[in-house]
Amino acid sequence: MQYLKKLGKFILFTLISIILLGLMLNALYYFDIISNNVYNIMKMVIILVILFINSLLLGKNSSKYGIVEGLKLGAIFLLFMVIIKLIIKSPFDIRTFIYSIIILLTTSIGAVIGINKKTK
Repeated sequence: MQYLKKLGKFILFTLISIILLGLMLNALYYFDIISNNVYNIMKMVIILVILFINSLLLGKNSSKYGIVEGLKLGAIFLLFMVIIKLIIKSPFDIRTFIYSIIILLTTSIGAVIGINKKTK
């Protein structure tokens, strides 16, 4: 039960961070402060950076197997993405698959670095 609380805290923090930064990015785009190309790049970068930071923190709080913890966080986030894509009936294509692989790699690397940077 303790593990689920810890993982739930990181997932909730990840989702809230993505929503808040996404709203700020959308506001910048809406008021023509940033261009379409910058907007599209920043959407991906924001998600990857937030996932990396949260998986790094999750790795620091884990006792062992950082790569597994990172894969769990990435898989849960991808599950949310798939559910949202099914709800809005967005097609699955090769770009979505590549982005999913990048998310899993980012969370895995973040957790591995986090577990190695843990203070003893």
